[in-house]
Amino acid sequence: MHMHNASSPSKPDENSYPFYPNHLFVETVVSCLVLLVLVVLSLIWQTPLEEIADPSDSAYVPRPEWYFLFYFQLLKYFKGAFIVVGTFVLPVLTGLLLILWPFLDRSEETRLSKRPRSVALGVGAVLAMVVLTIVSVVEDSDLHMDLPPIQEQHLAEGQDLFNRFCVLCHSMHGKGGFMAPDLTQVGARVNRVYIERVMITPQIVSQTTIMSKVPLSDDERHAISAFLSRKK
Repeated sequence: MHMHNASSPSKPDENSYPFYPNHLFVETVVSCLVLLVLVVLSLIWQTPLEEIADPSDSAYVPRPEWYFLFYFQLLKYFKGAFIVVGTFVLPVLTGLLLILWPFLDRSEETRLSKRPRSVALGVGAVLAMVVLTIVSVVEDSDLHMDLPPIQEQHLAEGQDLFNRFCVLCHSMHGKGGFMAPDLTQVGARVNRVYIERVMITPQIVSQTTIMSKVPLSDDERHAISAFLSRKK
């Protein structure tokens, strides 16, 4: 009977139901509810947008959201000609691995203890993302400085120092040099700590910047950063 496919059909599982239309209907309803919740949340807690991107503004430092910090940190380890490895090769290989993995690991086991390769790969990927995220957060925390509070004498001194050291390259209110970005509203784009760090290490803006470290004392640097941070 089995050879001629003449055996009586097996009884369907009482706990099962057809994919169409039952399961498809449930999935559609749940998806619509999730979308509705997201729309409501976006209307209640609106995320503020920044100003339109200005390609000529080299003072702006974009930062990714927290869930992309691991990849942002990973890209720091690929410099020069190797940047293509981080921006193209690794993402493509990761995507191919995700697509091909069901064909590479064809085990029917559902217990994690019976699928060591898949578990090792998944745990390793999660640990790598967690570690890279933590490293990125720690490095970002190093960007903070304990700066003296801004006082009126700092603003006057900072303006004088800016006119002595900075206007040869930078401009402000249409006056000054044009070899470097305009700093008329620099305080609206970056904070005082970032201004300090640029004066200490200009290469944090770009490895190819022509700006050199200005020979300033700590007090002079604090005065300039106070003056520029108020330009909004």
